[in-house]
Amino acid sequence: MNIASSENLDSINPITNKIIGTVPTTSDSEVEAHLTKIKKAIPDWQSKRLTERATALCAVRKTLIARMDEVMELLRQETGKTEFDGIVEIMTTAEIMRFVEKEGPLALASQKRSSSFLLHKKAKVEYRPHGIVGVISPWNYPLILAAGPVVQALMAGNGVILKPSELAPLTALKLKEIFDAAGFPEGLLQVAIGRGDVGSKIVESSQTNLICFAGSVAVGRKIATACAQQLKPVILELGGKDAMIVLEDADLERAARAAVWGGFQNAGQTCISVERIFVEEKIAHRFVERIQELTKETTLSTETSDGDLGPVISPAQKQKILKMLGESGESDNLYIQPKVIMDPDESSSLMTEEIFGPVFSVHTVKDQWEAVEKSNALDFGLNASIFTRDLRKARKMASEIRAGNICINDVLTNYLTVSLPFGGVGMSGLGRLQGREGIRSFAFIQSVLEDRLGLKKEPWWFPVSPIIKKLFRRFIDFYYG
Repeated sequence: MNIASSENLDSINPITNKIIGTVPTTSDSEVEAHLTKIKKAIPDWQSKRLTERATALCAVRKTLIARMDEVMELLRQETGKTEFDGIVEIMTTAEIMRFVEKEGPLALASQKRSSSFLLHKKAKVEYRPHGIVGVISPWNYPLILAAGPVVQALMAGNGVILKPSELAPLTALKLKEIFDAAGFPEGLLQVAIGRGDVGSKIVESSQTNLICFAGSVAVGRKIATACAQQLKPVILELGGKDAMIVLEDADLERAARAAVWGGFQNAGQTCISVERIFVEEKIAHRFVERIQELTKETTLSTETSDGDLGPVISPAQKQKILKMLGESGESDNLYIQPKVIMDPDESSSLMTEEIFGPVFSVHTVKDQWEAVEKSNALDFGLNASIFTRDLRKARKMASEIRAGNICINDVLTNYLTVSLPFGGVGMSGLGRLQGREGIRSFAFIQSVLEDRLGLKKEPWWFPVSPIIKKLFRRFIDFYYG
C-alpha cells in the first residue's frame, strides 16, 4: 500500500478512554525523506571514535533523567501504567543506556586474532555498522523497547528510523525530543508514525540495512519473510508463554510472591510474564492457597489513585483476553481482574497462546522432569524460572529447558541485568539484544588480515616449485601429525 498523504492518529489514555494527543502519520515520501537525512548524517557519525559516540549517548541519558517526571507521566497517560511500572521503565531504560555507554567501546573494539603459523601476518576482527537500522517497537514498553535498540544501533555506528506502535506514538516522539534536547547529532535518529503499512515501508525499503522488531509472532513472521527476500538481517523479539517451576523444597512465600508479581505486573502485558506454573504435587495445595490470597490483595489503579495493576492497552486487547477466558466484556473500562486458572485443558488457547494479560495457569506435576517436559511442550522459548533450594538441581534443569533466558529463584530480573544478552528461541525470536552480544548484533563482522613483510611473492603463489611442495608436505607431517 502506498501512503500518499498523512492521516491523523489519536493516542488514547486506556484509563480514561480520552484522546491525549493527535499526530499525523508519516507518508511514503516523508519516510524516504527521513531515510535520506539519516544517510547524509551517517558518515560523520561513523567517523567518530567509539568513546565519542558513548559520550553523545551519555548526554541523552542525563537529559532523560532530568526530564523523567514528564516522561513517566506520559507513559501513564499513554499506556495506563501504574506509577511504579513507569519508574521501572525509566530505570531499565537508563540502565540499558548506561551499559551501552560503558561497554559499547569495549564490545566494538578491534580484536586481535592469532595468525597461527603465518607469523608474517597480522589478523584482527572489526565490527562495522550496517548502515540504517529500522526499529519497530511495541506499545507495552514504549520507552524501553524503543530506546534500548536505538542506543545499541547508534553505538554501533548506525543511523536509525524508529516506527513505534500506533497505540503509543507520543512516547517515541518524546524520546526523539530528548535526543534533540541533548544535542545529539542531527539527522541520525528519525521517527515515522503510523500503522503496519508504515512499518512495511521501512522493512521493504532498499535503504534500510537491518530490521529490529519487537512484537507478535504473526507480524514477526511477515517481517522475517520480507527481510529474507532481500537477504536483510533481522532481530526479532517475539512472544513467550513463559513457564515457572516450583519444586517441593522451594521457599513458598518467595515463589508465590514471584508468581503474582511476575504474572500480573504491567497488567500481564510483558513478553516474559509468567503464564504457566508447574508445581510439585506435595506442595501444590499450600502454594495455590497462597497465590490466591496474594491475588485477592492486588489493587487496580484508577485515574485518581495508584494501584498494583493498570488497565490493558485497548478494547481489542481486552476482548482477546476475555475470549480466551470464555467471558464477555460488559463494562466500558479496560480493566481485567487478575486471575489464576487451575489446570486448564492443555489444548486450550490459555495453554497454547500468549495471553498478554493478568492471567496465569497452575498445574500440578509429579516431579521436576515432568515440569521440564511440560515447559518444553510449546514452540515458544523466551523466559523460564525455577524455584528450589537445590541449586545443583536447578542448574541441571536449566540446561534441559529450551528457553533463551532462565531465572533461578527469581523472575523477570534477567531483563534488568543488562549485561546478559536477551532473546528467545523457536517462535520467541531470532538474535539478541543487550549485553555485549546485543550491541554487536547491530554490526557486521569484518575479518582483516595484513601482511607484515611485503615479499614480492608468497611461497604458495604461482608458480609453485617442487621444493615448496616438498617443504609443505614436511610441514604438514610435523605440524599436524
